[in-house]
Amino acid sequence: MKRIVSTLRRFGSLAAFLAVLALVAGNLAMSAAPAAASDGCTAGTNAAGAHVYYCGVWVPSGGVPVYAGTSTGSAVIDHLYTGGTANWFYCHTAGGTASASGYSSSDWARTVGDSHGASGYVPAVYFSGVENYWLGLPSCGGPSSPPGSTCTSGSNHAGQSVYYCPVWVPSGGIPVYSSTSTSSSIVDHLYTGGSANWFYCQLGGSTANVSGYSSSNWAKTIGDSHGATGYVPAVYFTGAQNYWPGVIACSGGTAPPPQDAACTHSTNSSGQSVYYCPVWVPSGGVPIYSSTSTSSSIVDHLYTGGSANWFYCQVGGSTANVSGYSSSNWAKTIGDSSGATGYVPAVYFTGAQNYWPGLSSCGSGSTPPPPPPVGGGGSTSGSACGYSFSGIQAHTLSMMQWACAQTNYIYAWDGGHASTPGPTYGVCSPANGAPNDCNVIGFDCSGLVRYAYYKATGSDALDGYTWDQWRQALSLHPAAVISGAAAGASSDIANAESQLRPGDVVFYGTNANEHVAIYLGGGRQINAYESGYHIGVTGVDTGLVFWGAVRLW
Repeated sequence: MKRIVSTLRRFGSLAAFLAVLALVAGNLAMSAAPAAASDGCTAGTNAAGAHVYYCGVWVPSGGVPVYAGTSTGSAVIDHLYTGGTANWFYCHTAGGTASASGYSSSDWARTVGDSHGASGYVPAVYFSGVENYWLGLPSCGGPSSPPGSTCTSGSNHAGQSVYYCPVWVPSGGIPVYSSTSTSSSIVDHLYTGGSANWFYCQLGGSTANVSGYSSSNWAKTIGDSHGATGYVPAVYFTGAQNYWPGVIACSGGTAPPPQDAACTHSTNSSGQSVYYCPVWVPSGGVPIYSSTSTSSSIVDHLYTGGSANWFYCQVGGSTANVSGYSSSNWAKTIGDSSGATGYVPAVYFTGAQNYWPGLSSCGSGSTPPPPPPVGGGGSTSGSACGYSFSGIQAHTLSMMQWACAQTNYIYAWDGGHASTPGPTYGVCSPANGAPNDCNVIGFDCSGLVRYAYYKATGSDALDGYTWDQWRQALSLHPAAVISGAAAGASSDIANAESQLRPGDVVFYGTNANEHVAIYLGGGRQINAYESGYHIGVTGVDTGLVFWGAVRLW
């Protein structure tokens, strides 16, 4: 997973805080009326490192409203509560006329609110300067649909057709419920704001009330911690807070499948590199198709449930529908009756029924992927990132060298997660400090680690986001595992550094869900840190929970 940085922190420094204090007296004196002087906007970065502009605003009683669109007739989705120049904006655009305290303006600025982290628009009547436009703020490129107004179709990391919808994230994450009711059990959470979250479909349910918003509309998704499938109410959507615009209907409210059980790497009776994945078996057995389509011929069957079945790799295909579940993800295997090779859709997986967690990508789907190396390639010496190493495993050194060789690339949210490891365009997610990442080619933190491991070993065994990589790394029978928060120990990596060695893959965040890097020794790590920064060497992150580290060889 990409590194999560809160967009709700408005004070990036003591200087910013003092600047706000200095403006308090002026704000009190002018009451509901804006100042007459023009103070313009100045370029800077927000707490997430995104390029933004700080513009002076005056704050009426109740805060500055943040609208879903560039019209006062659109929904108020959030507020700004801080006056002066503590507020940051992305750009300005034309819209409907807004009037406040005797001022009128048809100019609007895009920003993120303080309560929910919702992206929206503020009219320039709240600017503390000339009250009709945002001095020094660049144009958004003309009127456009505001973030949060719609969901966009796309594909998840398993290649499925899903919908990306911008959400705001409360403290503790967005709860994912087992059914479309807040009285049902919470089976998982979403921790990433902005447009990085994907959903399958929407359906009606009971009414949910959060932070003054109500909705009886729900969306089906998969959580970040356990990969559990469940439902999220639309009060967490950053748009109108009552439905998921653009998401198809679920066509019924079937209960979500059981929690993911994941696939584990091993060898079959012939010594081949395979993955054991738990499946459920309908009457007549699990059908094995000649290709990744249910319209192709059935060449064999699997008759054993649980984790007794092994698979080579996973690949995208046509959509299969079984018992109310749908999937366009398939796994290559060999049948029980005649030993025929073919494909099984992931609707038979006993977890989320939409992909095979931990199963490597087939690439072309023609041959199984190479097995992860059992050994580290023997002891060697060399350098990486300008540092010398001796008596280190060859694969470990190569992994560090490949990561260090990517410093010409810039961090890109969701970069490096295509079917083949390597730099890719990222995903634009303004609420997470990544407003321009869809125009940047590079890696996010897990994409970089995935690529470095792949180049060093030839195996794509770390194909996932941070929480997946932790589990995948443990399945590779590592030489050592250093526990942090996972074992209830101190959450500060500084207390575990004496146990770390160069090449250890270090994980941060509860359930390893925030950041991953490769340790270089001496308190340094090579990583894709955050948006706007080149891939490079930083100090270990003592500001995040240290989940643990894995020494692969």
